[in-house]
Amino acid sequence: MLSGGKEFPSSWQRALLPMSLLDALEQTPNHGYALAQMLEARGFSPIKGSTLYPALVKLEAAGYMESTWEDGDGAPGRKVYTLTGTGRGHLAAQRELWSFFREAVTRP
Repeated sequence: MLSGGKEFPSSWQRALLPMSLLDALEQTPNHGYALAQMLEARGFSPIKGSTLYPALVKLEAAGYMESTWEDGDGAPGRKVYTLTGTGRGHLAAQRELWSFFREAVTRP
């Protein structure tokens, strides 16, 4: 939830999920649950696994990220996602488009 008790509309969340996931991976590799927590901290409503994991699969299939399995040290293992060079380029292009979009909708 955003400050002031506001929430992003669910249609915005669905549309922005791929770019937001790539953005969340830009600084460091991470696993799905941690990525969902990061996005919730940014104002997304809780992201269901049935929404999150298909998005991660599509991004990986597109070559924007890659994954490896990490041992769980007594807990179940988990899949850790890393942004690829292709993913960094795609994220940069998406940010540029987002900037143009933002300017277009906020222009007086």
